[in-house]
Amino acid sequence: MNDIIDEFKEVTVLVVGDPMLDVYHSGYVERISPEAPVPVFVEVTRETRMGGAANVAANVRALGCNVKTHFPTVNWGEKHRYMVGSHHLLRIDDDVDYDPPTNTPDFTGIDAVILSDYDKGWLDREFVADLILTCRVHTIPVVVDPKGEDFSKYRGCTIICPNTDEAENVVMNDFPTILFKLNEAGLGLHENGVEKHFPATAKAVFDVCGAGDTVVAVIGACLAAGINLHTAAELANLAAGHVVGQIGTATCSADQLRALL
Repeated sequence: MNDIIDEFKEVTVLVVGDPMLDVYHSGYVERISPEAPVPVFVEVTRETRMGGAANVAANVRALGCNVKTHFPTVNWGEKHRYMVGSHHLLRIDDDVDYDPPTNTPDFTGIDAVILSDYDKGWLDREFVADLILTCRVHTIPVVVDPKGEDFSKYRGCTIICPNTDEAENVVMNDFPTILFKLNEAGLGLHENGVEKHFPATAKAVFDVCGAGDTVVAVIGACLAAGINLHTAAELANLAAGHVVGQIGTATCSADQLRALL
């Protein structure tokens, strides 16, 4: 499989979706507030990382692929996480709803497309339908990380990757290929009526944040390189097992993936 990973640097993946920033406030708690029964958090460091669709792009880039993006240019939403060691104390969201794009992406030289939908408005029904149709015409595989309750707007994609909470929204007849993200149970690939389970590989779990982004990034890279879905799911499962062992949104590089093999 190492030869497969080498092929990533030869392909270009387009990531389209809702980007955001993940801001990590790390510090300590030593007392309870005298004003209310809540902990007093003292911040020591602050770090900003790519989140949402931007984290998908970061993961694709870490694998060695060439990356293009089609993101909003306005201020991105932010998720502020307050951490004490590996303990997640509090999250505060500063959400931004985007207007859908008024222009279409440039598909020149694109080998695969990943739609990373966080239901913030960028991937509206009309835009998604037009994008998937264009990709089908040009035989470009489309990987979807869905959001919402109506997944019919993703019809025609190559593979859809719902998590356990979203799985009930998938109409099986609409999607011949589905990769179920099963959290601690790993991944489940449903391909043309045949199901295959990939048990989780993580040795330790510190933070599941962003693991789904890693999964779709690896699937997109593999499809761009012409790798079959069974092998792609194996690699995605290994990569996800790596990132959940890190604190906060993380990536799995090509070298790290080789080491996992």
